Order: sequence, then C-alpha cells, then structure tokens
Amino acid sequence: MRAREATEAEVARWDELVVATGRPQLLQTTGWAELKASAGWRPVRLVLGDGGVAQVLLRPLPLGLSLAYAPRGPLVANADLPDAIVALRDALRSERCVSLLCDPEVPADAVPQDAILSVGAAISPIHVQPRRTLLFDLAKEPDQLLAEMHKKTRQYVHKAERDGVVTEETADVGRFHALLEVVARRDGFGIHERAYFERIRDLFGERAHFQMARVGDDDAGALLVVRVGDRAWELFGGWSGAHTEARPFYLLKWRSLLRMRQLGVRRYDMWGLSEGGELSGVERFKLGFGGEPVTWVGAIETPVRRALFPLWMLAGRRRLARTA
Repeated sequence: MRAREATEAEVARWDELVVATGRPQLLQTTGWAELKASAGWRPVRLVLGDGGVAQVLLRPLPLGLSLAYAPRGPLVANADLPDAIVALRDALRSERCVSLLCDPEVPADAVPQDAILSVGAAISPIHVQPRRTLLFDLAKEPDQLLAEMHKKTRQYVHKAERDGVVTEETADVGRFHALLEVVARRDGFGIHERAYFERIRDLFGERAHFQMARVGDDDAGALLVVRVGDRAWELFGGWSGAHTEARPFYLLKWRSLLRMRQLGVRRYDMWGLSEGGELSGVERFKLGFGGEPVTWVGAIETPVRRALFPLWMLAGRRRLARTA
C-alpha cells in the first residue's frame, strides 16, 4: 500500500472522500482540521490504496521538527490497518516528523497486536480519544430502541414526556453555552469559550445540532451532536441539576436519537465510556439507553524518524494529549 498527498481537487471534496470510505469519521473532516488549526495543528491529507484516506494533523516541535496525529484514522479496512500505518509513516518522512500517532475506530479484536508490532508500531500508553464508546444502531425502529433501554431509563423518558419537558434545537449558541457553564461550575470542570462553539456552528452548519431541554422557560439540559454521512457523535452536553423530578436530560437524549434517525443517521455514538473512576456514574447513565459498548484498538504510535523517537516519548506524548 502507498500513501500519496491528495490533489487540489481531492482536497476540495475531502469530506466526500471521507464519507465514500463507508466509515465516515467526524475527526477526519475538513471542519475538524479547521477547528484544530487555532491550537497550532496543520492538516496533511493523504489518499491510501484503493479508496482509503487519512487526515494527519501536524504540530510543530523545536528545531523544525513536528509530531503527527491521525485522529480516528486512517480510514481503511480493518485488515489493512498495519499496511496503512507503514504507508503513512513513509509519506510523512518529508515533513520532518518525529512520530505518528493513530487511533482508528477499529475494534480491539479485529487486528492482532502481533500485526501491529510487525510493522514497527505499538499500542501507545496515552489515549487522546476515548478507547471505549457506546454505539446505537438507528436502523432499528423507535419501539425496538425503547424496548432495549433499561426499564428505569424508559420510565424516566416517559415521565419527562408526561411532565411536559420541551426539547428543541437552537441557533443561539450563547444559550447553549450558558447551560454548559452551569454544569461546569456544579461539577468542577473546564469548558471551551463560547467562541469555540460558534466556530463549530460555522464550520459544520446544518450538520451541527445544538439541542436544548427546558421545563417551562427554564433551560435544564444541553446536547451538541454533529453528523457526517450516516453517523453522528455527541460532543458536549449536560444537565443543569434543576428539575430532577422531570428527568429532562433523559428525554433530551432520547429525542436526539430520534432526530438523528429522522435525518438518516444509522450509527449514533455517545462518545466515550469510562474505564472506571469518577466518570462511572456517567457511564451508568449512558448504558441505561441500551446500545452496544465497543472497545477500539486504542492509540497506535510509530517512529517516523527513529533516531528522534525518544523526543516523542519524553515530551511529545504529553504535548499531544494536552492539545489534540
């Protein structure tokens, strides 16, 4: 397999090529690369073999060097992953890269680790994107999706409907961000500035869905979902902590599934499951909706310039994890 730089015509229709692989991925789109440009990342778009593609983000290091990251890429058949990593590595040598990190959506049991090791790559100790996630098959009928929920979750969805919780999309990013600020203050975590979410809206347009749940005039839940082709991903969301008895966030999640199904989405990703620790409560909440838990192969790292690879192990990993 060989990787070549995409032509100008291919770059102009890059997102179409991503969808045409049959495994479209949000983090491989032009919009995602532009979103990450503000953090210093520069995209290199490569075409692989027969219909595969990879968007690799480069971040500068001292002395004119760089590190390379293919978020949720390359987009190739599972069996072709080891050869694709070799092809990307070879293509990136002209970019003065120290290392390449890939974290493709390939199930952990689909590619033997021996096959990865045999091409000079290895499973990385860092994870930039979640290694586990929860997928929903929206080809199923709504009644079947409801039936596959845990009983208590299904009851909470129906209770929210009876209590008159309203769910709606909004073009008001400020309204969405204000709710996330409430969640962040309550739970003690940081969030992006409002401008970041406005940038998502501008880059993805009608594919970005800012969804709200309210009880009367009081916003109680927010959820951002972005879709590409027949797939959709939850990126940000939360519940304000108010109106507990009405269960607004349960209904917001359910209505989001229905809305994406209506728009032709067939695979819905709730973006990450915890591996224990402080997020286990979030995991239990998500699992209540049913779906299929999936564990991906994880992040794969390989040296591009072997003599400089220790720089990646000493400092590059930390830099990438902070900014990707």
